[in-house]
Amino acid sequence: MRVGFFFIGERSHIKYSSRYLWYVVLLLTVASTLSFIDRQILNVMIGPIKRDLGGLTDTEISLIIGLAFSLIYTLATVPLARWADHNNRRNLIAVGIFSWSVMTALAGTASTYWQLFMARMGVGIGEASLGPATTSMLADFFETQRLPLAYGIVGCAPFIGTGLASIVGGPLIDYLEAQPNFALPVFGEVHSWQTVLIVVGLPGILLAALMFTIGEPIRRGVGSDSAAGFPVSEVITFIRGRARYFTMHFIAYLCLSIQGFAFLTWIVEFFVRKHEWTRTEIGLSYGLIALIVGIMGSVWAGFYAGRLIGRGREDSPMRITFYGTIALGPLAVLMPLLDNAYVALALVVPITFFMAVPPGLSNAALQAISPNQMRGQIIAFYLICVSFLSYLFAPLIIGLMKDYVFGREDAIDLSLATLAVINYSIAAVCLGLSLKPLQVALRQARQWQQT
Repeated sequence: MRVGFFFIGERSHIKYSSRYLWYVVLLLTVASTLSFIDRQILNVMIGPIKRDLGGLTDTEISLIIGLAFSLIYTLATVPLARWADHNNRRNLIAVGIFSWSVMTALAGTASTYWQLFMARMGVGIGEASLGPATTSMLADFFETQRLPLAYGIVGCAPFIGTGLASIVGGPLIDYLEAQPNFALPVFGEVHSWQTVLIVVGLPGILLAALMFTIGEPIRRGVGSDSAAGFPVSEVITFIRGRARYFTMHFIAYLCLSIQGFAFLTWIVEFFVRKHEWTRTEIGLSYGLIALIVGIMGSVWAGFYAGRLIGRGREDSPMRITFYGTIALGPLAVLMPLLDNAYVALALVVPITFFMAVPPGLSNAALQAISPNQMRGQIIAFYLICVSFLSYLFAPLIIGLMKDYVFGREDAIDLSLATLAVINYSIAAVCLGLSLKPLQVALRQARQWQQT
């Protein structure tokens, strides 16, 4: 029987219509995109924020971008993931979107360093709900061969969000900087960056309401009949039983994530300080690259991995990530060292493509080996081990290197290049070492399904 957008059959064999499935992917992609816009919008406003909050250092602004968000994000991740593993995930996502959107708008009212710091902590609480619930939901909506593509589309979000933040944020900041301070209803007189935060925060309230147009999928696969979910102790036992794979996976993605977020955080300031471009010039240029090339890289990776899985190459998500990292490393080291701004921008194109490959493939690999009602908590441990450290160190380490190692503000080039050598070398080695233990974990997952 067909009801609305989906077909209803036996409880464990529901087959959703393609139209409904891609509508779900669209909404979750928009939600993830909005989360990255709210998270990354500060990156195009570093200069004005430093000035208006009393002349902050790069290290201090990095703590607002990184520590303030990632600390609470990490603390909230496990309890929210446990909720996602045995409660309604759609409702959790809706509440999270509403929460982080309101806190982003409130960040636009901050007039001191600590007010902005606390508002960013509030954004972290809301966004902690999204990752575990989204990954778990998609694994119940999609079959194994189509799942990497779904993750690949949602995985475009960092590049869509960064692209839109750069395209809109850079020119908007340049325009607002040339105007007197605005007086907004309710909020009063605000600086340029405060106006931007208020404007990008409020649309999330509408998106939170739209989440109620989709339903909670029926859980399927191993562990789907465990109504209470798995306790944390069993999740830890599961991870320990596959310690070699999880260790290599987490270390590799930690390095990829640190370098990726460092790049996204500082790329605008890099072109402003080293090549003396305006925020409008680099905002439009990199924004278009992130939108077009980032989407291409993430969708291609998901599509190609799905095809390979259909041919029996179940380790293809990590294998594709491995080859992409080998191609990415030399480009990421060379780009910041170039004196010609246009050649550097040309290298940003393949760098962005290869940076877009890993995110969705990580989720596909982790979900393929995890029981159903452990999926959210597995992603939570991943977020704690990878996202917390990358959000914390990616913005901070570049600021620390510039302030205390190279001793000058325009040393973003040396900082990015040095960091790329370290991160991509470690990541490539760990990805190569992860392939054999991944095959073992996949065989164990097949045995569960058969029994």
